[in-house]
Amino acid sequence: MTVAGVPRAPSPDLLHALGLAVGPERVLARPLDRLVRSVDASIYRLIPEAVVRPRDLAEVRALLEACRAQRRCLTFRTAGTSLSGQAVTEGVLVELAPFWNRFAISAGGSEVWTQPGVVGGLLNRLLAPHGRRLGPDPASIDAAMMGGIVANNSSGMLCGTGQNAYRTLVGMTVMLADGAVVDTRAPEAEEVLRGARPALYAALAALRDEVRADAELVATIRRRFARKNTTGYSLNAFLDFDPVAQILARLMVGSQGTLGFVADVTLRTVAEPPARATALLFFADLVDAGAAVAPLAAAGAAALEIMDASSLRSQAAERRYPFPLGARTAALLVELREADPESLAAAVERARAALGGRTLLAPADFATDARTRDEHWRLRRGLYPSVGALRPPGTAVLMEDVAVPVERLAECIADLRLLFDAHGFPEAIVFGHAKDGNLHVAFAGDFESAETVARYGDFMQALADLVVGTYDGSLKAEHGSGRNMAAFVRQEWGDRGYEVMRRVKDLLDPEGLLNPDVVLSDDPLLHLRNLKPMPAISPTADRCIECGFCEPRCPSRTLTLSPRQRIVATREAVRLGALDTGEARAWRASLLRDFAYEGDLTCARDSMCATSCPVKIDTGALMKELAGAARSARSRRLALAAARRFRLVAAAARGSLRAASALRGLPGGAWLVHRASAAVHRAWPTLLPSLPPSLALPRPAPALPRPPAPPGRREVVYFPSCLTRIVGPLPGEEGVPTAAAMVEVLGAAGFGVRYPEGLSGLCCGMPFGSRSLPEAAGLCAERAGAALWAASDGGRLPVVTDASPCAGTLGEAVARLAQEGRVLRAWDFASFWAREVLPAWPQPPRRRGTAVLHPTCTLVKMGGLPDLLAVASAHSERVAVPASAECCGFAGDRGFLVPELTASATAREAEEVRALAGEGAGLFSTCRTCEIGMSRAVGRPYRSLAHLVHDALRA
Repeated sequence: MTVAGVPRAPSPDLLHALGLAVGPERVLARPLDRLVRSVDASIYRLIPEAVVRPRDLAEVRALLEACRAQRRCLTFRTAGTSLSGQAVTEGVLVELAPFWNRFAISAGGSEVWTQPGVVGGLLNRLLAPHGRRLGPDPASIDAAMMGGIVANNSSGMLCGTGQNAYRTLVGMTVMLADGAVVDTRAPEAEEVLRGARPALYAALAALRDEVRADAELVATIRRRFARKNTTGYSLNAFLDFDPVAQILARLMVGSQGTLGFVADVTLRTVAEPPARATALLFFADLVDAGAAVAPLAAAGAAALEIMDASSLRSQAAERRYPFPLGARTAALLVELREADPESLAAAVERARAALGGRTLLAPADFATDARTRDEHWRLRRGLYPSVGALRPPGTAVLMEDVAVPVERLAECIADLRLLFDAHGFPEAIVFGHAKDGNLHVAFAGDFESAETVARYGDFMQALADLVVGTYDGSLKAEHGSGRNMAAFVRQEWGDRGYEVMRRVKDLLDPEGLLNPDVVLSDDPLLHLRNLKPMPAISPTADRCIECGFCEPRCPSRTLTLSPRQRIVATREAVRLGALDTGEARAWRASLLRDFAYEGDLTCARDSMCATSCPVKIDTGALMKELAGAARSARSRRLALAAARRFRLVAAAARGSLRAASALRGLPGGAWLVHRASAAVHRAWPTLLPSLPPSLALPRPAPALPRPPAPPGRREVVYFPSCLTRIVGPLPGEEGVPTAAAMVEVLGAAGFGVRYPEGLSGLCCGMPFGSRSLPEAAGLCAERAGAALWAASDGGRLPVVTDASPCAGTLGEAVARLAQEGRVLRAWDFASFWAREVLPAWPQPPRRRGTAVLHPTCTLVKMGGLPDLLAVASAHSERVAVPASAECCGFAGDRGFLVPELTASATAREAEEVRALAGEGAGLFSTCRTCEIGMSRAVGRPYRSLAHLVHDALRA
């Protein structure tokens, strides 16, 4: 409920009851908390009255009781990547990701037990060494969580109807709306359910028998579930299983949180054949592409993805086509998967034979290299966000999801295009899983316009008439009914099927407590209500469709906000700014007040969100842009002065570390340092961190070693990062300083080493750029570029630095020099060593034990991960990269200013590292502050990659 364009304040009685259920600290009711969880990837927005975070089943049961007593509904939410409005509510939103994220892999990888808040892609990375993966493989697998994957019965490119959650389910722990708990894996599950809820047990058993006795309904169920179908409930459970407990478990799959709470599931995994070939086949006509599907499927294609001309045009900026795109041009993305190269070669020949006689617009190139295959799939997975990125500012993008008989696929696409034109959505795209007859429809519109909403309503009815009436298809194939198809479930299933679904809902949730109006609704206009506003905020982020693909890579996602949530909050601040009401001004003031810490200060600005965003939206850049706009002219002048006198700034930083360390060594000194630093931090949060005694402070860096440069040797310019020159070891860390290790290993590889002139006053500019001070950052980069150009003899010598972030920022200076015709080669140590040293070193020395690596953000963004692995593999017996490794959140100075950000970002990786790092293992990274952050998290020292090589040379 809203007043003057903003939600009503939550009921104090409700908040009190929820606080008693889970603890008041886990009841979130500020405007910012409620707002940023008010959206999923759909076109709907409902702002919850409160957000709660239960820890266990007892608290979930208490929440159910509290909501029942307060007459409120509740909705369970994990990642919020759902496309049909399943994860939004005006009631109580139960956020599961913070505490329901445990998992276990068993039986050699053939089974996985997982709670709902685990990202599917993480499980797949852990299953990969076993040659296994999850059966469901939605395009959002690297962002979607298992709760949503099971609740929607998601499928995907390879899944079909045989490997989804319904088919691969071993069992689950489910809590019913009345608080009863059943573990359907237990041998006694049937008797437990019968004894605990005899009336429910009897009713479900009777409904099973009634369904089976209805021959017409049985035929309908068999026909509808022969293809992908997530419209309504899984009525096939009544036919596929006899035990009521097993029927109950399968009804929960695809129920979208409307029948009970799934606390955990055990799934069978599927084999992941290692030999693969992928081709993108282009056809002049959509009908030709559709006609090729059945022969390629018969030839053994594991995946067949169809894309129409509009789909291809939506990615024209990223993909070069060898021909002009026509109005009916189409493509098939074909993947073959086999157990070994020989079988794969045979499969390629079968596929080529299946294409015999068909006219292609370009040769059929079946690529086996991982880079080309990944590029094909990256663009295919990003189709939905790609069309969203092309929409005009202020509009939202919608995706529908249907399935029709495979043999009528091309015919259906042609009919869909006629619908788009008839209803005023000519830019819509059609793509999908051709092997399954599963089509996705995406288009944009201004859903704040009554005229657009009316056209959309007419289109939806026409779509339902076409899919059901003409093709006898599924209105929802894999995305769940949600709010945008709940009003049409009866049309697909008929009165009899719909009546059975209503009885299922009434049996399991008689009070309508769980996620009402999702799956089933009596409101024929439900899909036209609560549409999401999308005001323009900045070209940097206007293309965002709030899909959530960015969230797993964000270091602050479990502490404060994710990139999507920062954009949602920024959009709402703009919307509220246009409303001239007291309520709107109050809401906006509250949002901005809390956003200063949760949105701004705790944003690492590492831009890793852009690496998982299909359209490369950089929320870190947006935060810099917003912060830069708020910078005063005075602060910009001070920053420029600091950039011009960086030698003094660096000396002052070293002196501060030295003074803090000395004071801490005096009686009562730690307390004085804490009190003084906390006072300054409160006044200027981005100037100085608070330094409690528990926070380990690094010592100042030692002086740089004097590098030998004997005549006649190859030379390299070594640019020690300002981090290396300022920040030294943590207390207890011993060994060779990073700069000394760099000089020694470069010398051992036959390189004389030069420093650039005036090194003490040089900086790449990143410390200023990360603080939204572009003028100062540009000045630093310009000065560093000029000094490195001179030191390299006009580009003759390569430049190497010891910090990947420094190398990434120097890349901008190098690019500017290149525009002037001056070519400078600047590397981080990993890339320099992998490309310039190792090729000439046939048997490099190795250190004993395992090297556990933390890849830094910039290294990953620069494409340097293969180089990091090459160096570590060349100089270590074994190499491990934690599957959960992501940005550590240190982000230059954020780890000092807001250490809780780093603690939150590294928690899961640190746990994995402690399990990996046994006797003799070394921990390594490529940036000093990242090493400090990971050292704090793991409790063992991380060192530079140069130290790994240094250890190997001394072994």
